[in-house]
Amino acid sequence: MPATRQLRQREDGASKKKESSLLQSRGLPLLLAFFLFILVLAFVFGDRGIVEIIKTKQQIRALRQTIFTLEKEKAQLVREIEQLRANPLALEKKARKDLWLMKKNEKVVVLVQEPQEAKHE
Repeated sequence: MPATRQLRQREDGASKKKESSLLQSRGLPLLLAFFLFILVLAFVFGDRGIVEIIKTKQQIRALRQTIFTLEKEKAQLVREIEQLRANPLALEKKARKDLWLMKKNEKVVVLVQEPQEAKHE
């Protein structure tokens, strides 16, 4: 009987080793796959991930367009300032148009267009 008991213990030890090695052989790839999955998620959706990079590039394009538009507007305003400083008639025209200034004994006639809806009725 003792021989059969030792044989059973050896078989139990061998089967436990097989189970643990089987667990390790399956567990390690699963663990690696899990960490790889987490890394891919961080790469795509993280603070410095692909999604954030794409959003930032779109913001950069929009800001560059805004800068371009503002630079054009600035150049136009600089030209207008130069004209107003150099030409008194241009200054007078601007004052009359924007500020409704007029000379002494001068009358201003304002023509108001009717709204489009009122014309159709």
